[in-house]
Amino acid sequence: MTDRIPPFPPPRYRRITGPSTPSTSATTIHPEQAGRTELPPRNSGRQQRRIPSLDVIRGVAIIGTLASNIWLFVSFTGDRVIDIWWQGLLDWIPNGKFLGLLTIMFGIGLEIQRQSAKRRGRRWPGTYPIRAGLLFLDGALNYILVVQFDVLRAYAIVGFIVAFILLLPEKRQWIFIGLALTTHLTILTVDVFAPGSTQLPGIVLPGEFPVYEGRPNYWQTVHENFLTVFAAITPGGDVGTIITLGLAVFTLGAMLYRNGLFEARGARLRKWLMVIGFGVGLPWDIFTFVTGDTSGFGRYVAAPIVAFGVLGLMASFYQRHRIGFVGRRLSAIGQMALTCYVLQNILGRVAQSLIGNSPLSGMVDPVIGTVAMFTVITLLLVLFAELWMRKFRKGPLEYVWDISFRLITRSKG
Repeated sequence: MTDRIPPFPPPRYRRITGPSTPSTSATTIHPEQAGRTELPPRNSGRQQRRIPSLDVIRGVAIIGTLASNIWLFVSFTGDRVIDIWWQGLLDWIPNGKFLGLLTIMFGIGLEIQRQSAKRRGRRWPGTYPIRAGLLFLDGALNYILVVQFDVLRAYAIVGFIVAFILLLPEKRQWIFIGLALTTHLTILTVDVFAPGSTQLPGIVLPGEFPVYEGRPNYWQTVHENFLTVFAAITPGGDVGTIITLGLAVFTLGAMLYRNGLFEARGARLRKWLMVIGFGVGLPWDIFTFVTGDTSGFGRYVAAPIVAFGVLGLMASFYQRHRIGFVGRRLSAIGQMALTCYVLQNILGRVAQSLIGNSPLSGMVDPVIGTVAMFTVITLLLVLFAELWMRKFRKGPLEYVWDISFRLITRSKG
């Protein structure tokens, strides 16, 4: 992507009395917006306009991760009306695909920040390590206070490393991707033949684990989560596996954005993403579902390949179509992705606690109840994001994150 796009020529009816000089406050428009009827950009020439389709895709990734994680909040124990096979199918459809899509979007966001720093004449990675540290803190708090799983810590570690990798020539970035994928596939392969052999002991903070009878209360869970917050950050663990995958996917996402994925010139790139994603990744992923494969290749290899296909499909769609009614709702979620990611976990835990301790738990089929829970939480996210973004430019956690960053760096923006 070019760093600077020359302004459009003046309208023909305008009389030019002298040589035209680009104004420093002229509006900058992305190439991918050419020929499309979008609202006029509000940003100044020194800023890069937000790409609407990016927010939509990020919103899809957030809702998709909820669809994958909702089964962790199952609290219905009623008689089965729906065959358990449907639960397996509903679990497989989003499994790994939207985690992969969210990981790609974080890589794209990293490249956008790098390009922004370059346009402003700032050194890269500059203060990005502080941003990565704040993201890790967000993830740690989500793990400790909300729910015992989290991808933000993995993204923070991966982002910190890839921020420096983006300084390398693109050929060396490809070498890095190859090494990361080799490591990732090796760990998964070894684990197939020797289950658990790749998972190293994690770090457990010193302290006594709470002793309880029956279901632990909230503060007992928080105590236990605090002691184990670093335990899964190890090769072979869930967070460790996301890190080895993320090192390759982050860098690939940055490359895709840099090479015009969301521009008119990226048509061939989008086509190849769909061919590989749906022609290679999807059949492989279907095979893992049909055979009941639990090796991790489905979730952490095949599904991320499908995610690239989904990315190519959505990027291609929004090259030819405007952001419609549904897209605007998803875009609001995408603009406050951090808030919505944490909020959906909070709502899941609250629903799990309320339903699990009520007579409703034993009255509803687990599949029907869980799908209903997902639907309600999704609608609440859409409503909250829509109302919030009508009044504010960022989500509440994004504001807290931004203020914290400015205080630490003593920066005005």
